[in-house]
Amino acid sequence: MKNVIITVLVALGLSSCGKNFIENEDQKYLDLNREEIRAYNEANNLGLEENASTGIFFKKLVEVEDPVYPEGDVTLHIAFKLSTLDGKELINVTSEDSSFFAASSSGSVFQGFVIALSALGEGEKGVFYLPSPLVYGANPPANFALDPWEVTVLEMENIKSYGEEDFIDLFIARNNLGTPDVTDKGVSIIRNADRPAEGDLVAGDEIRVKYKGYFLNKTTFDEGEFDVTLGSGSVIAGFEDGLLNMRVGEKATLIIPWSLGYGELGTGSIPGKTTLAFDVEVVSKSN
Repeated sequence: MKNVIITVLVALGLSSCGKNFIENEDQKYLDLNREEIRAYNEANNLGLEENASTGIFFKKLVEVEDPVYPEGDVTLHIAFKLSTLDGKELINVTSEDSSFFAASSSGSVFQGFVIALSALGEGEKGVFYLPSPLVYGANPPANFALDPWEVTVLEMENIKSYGEEDFIDLFIARNNLGTPDVTDKGVSIIRNADRPAEGDLVAGDEIRVKYKGYFLNKTTFDEGEFDVTLGSGSVIAGFEDGLLNMRVGEKATLIIPWSLGYGELGTGSIPGKTTLAFDVEVVSKSN
């Protein structure tokens, strides 16, 4: 929203590898890195503020009066750069790269990233000097010019936050999908221009469906063809709701809110609270 979203961030090497606590060795390097950052801050007169509870040193570069901080199930449009203390660039995602981060997926990225993001209100920008245990610790990505237990510098901008409905509207607008039909349950249907004149579907119909499912960052998670009896509850609620508002032979894109998809917990490769899109064709009806 990944969210955008999260798939993009993992591919870029931001995965936390399930590291959500500080062990004994981590504590050792946390203390060493803090001393290193503290000395660097003083030597270069950076004016960084130290967060005593995390060991992160930071400074807001752009501040907003009465900022709105990330809260709840939002998707954030962010720009960020990760580099070493001596200036080697590891990642650089500009605002034009349109990186979106689903706040509900915060457990899938390193701790320092989430802490930094939570410190920035919408429209704000900051720089964060991160002790290694809050980033990659002893296991930096193989494709990074980064040593184990090395301090990293994260520059981040929180460009804008979106609730799910607003993010769906943004996805539709960015992809020039036109004006959707929205069902009573909240599924957005972008219809093919050649919609059949008849062939409405009702509960009990046995149909064959061709589909491709993807996240709103266009990453495909599944595709294929299958038979389904409408009203049987054998597919997610949003998918069935979309089909019940289509016709035999029709092609459409369905955008499904997470509450009508895989809910808070998700399933398999689909994280919880994830908005989904499906390109769907109702191939035939057999009854």
